Amino acid sequence: MFDILMVVITVSVLAVVAFLIPLLIEARRTSVALRRSTEEKLNPALEELHLTLKDLKNISENINNVTADVREFSGSINEAGQKIYAVSAAADEFFKSTVSLRVKSLRAGIVGTLSYLTNQLLKKGEK
Repeated sequence: MFDILMVVITVSVLAVVAFLIPLLIEARRTSVALRRSTEEKLNPALEELHLTLKDLKNISENINNVTADVREFSGSINEAGQKIYAVSAAADEFFKSTVSLRVKSLRAGIVGTLSYLTNQLLKKGEK
């Protein structure tokens, strides 16, 4: 009975092995075909993705350059505004000093004229 059981087990194992070997060979062929198919489809997509990333990098570099130019331009405008403000302040100060100088000159002229007239009137009064 042990011999029959051994023969049955051996035949069963051989049947399973005979069934599994072609199954494993077919699974290997399928996985190789799947890998090739995936590579054929993914390689162009990966190359296109690589080109797209290069383009995005170029665009971001261009944006950085434009941003730097805008910063420089706004700095120049700010500097020009400060200079205009300084010139305006100096002009205001000049006009204020000119008006002040005119008022002081007018006052000196009036004081001088009144002093002269007073002296002349006093001299006529003495005669």
